[in-house]
Amino acid sequence: DTDRPPVTEDSRRAHLAEEVRAARQAGGPLLIPAFAVERTQELIVDLVVLMNRGAIPQAPIFLDSPLAIRATEVFERDASGPAHLLGSPHLRCTESVEDSKAIDRLDGFHIVIAASGMCDAGRIRHHLKRYLWQASTTVLLTGFQAQGTLGRFLNDGARAVRSQGDEIQVKSRMRRIDDYSGHAD
Repeated sequence: DTDRPPVTEDSRRAHLAEEVRAARQAGGPLLIPAFAVERTQELIVDLVVLMNRGAIPQAPIFLDSPLAIRATEVFERDASGPAHLLGSPHLRCTESVEDSKAIDRLDGFHIVIAASGMCDAGRIRHHLKRYLWQASTTVLLTGFQAQGTLGRFLNDGARAVRSQGDEIQVKSRMRRIDDYSGHAD
């Protein structure tokens, strides 16, 4: 049995900052598949805090999941501290399919957080299909990837995957950070 050591907020943010800076250096988008409730909100808080501190470069953060947007609204309303996530100038919520697809027109470094965490559903599939074949893209897996999921295939180093009926060559940088996982091992 291999339990993870406890993760502190500072160590989690330090790991995330390293990954964001490396993704910025690669020059393309940073795609973060995330579970809509709790993981997404932790990631947004950490990204906004790191940007505000100057620890990572400022860039647009697209929250591309209607469920995650609703969960973030509830999180912010019920938070005991001053979260102010939705008011951050860095965060852009993409509610509609058209807004989601418009992200594809961006060049250079930007961050997209979209559901689902294991890459098997949700808008992340569209973004993966659009960007996996580009070497400048970074995909950051932040949670457990179950056997048989697209996320697991990517995590295990697949060179090509099927997504939305197409075979896609995987040339993007695949990265993993377990600090946001809700799983004990």
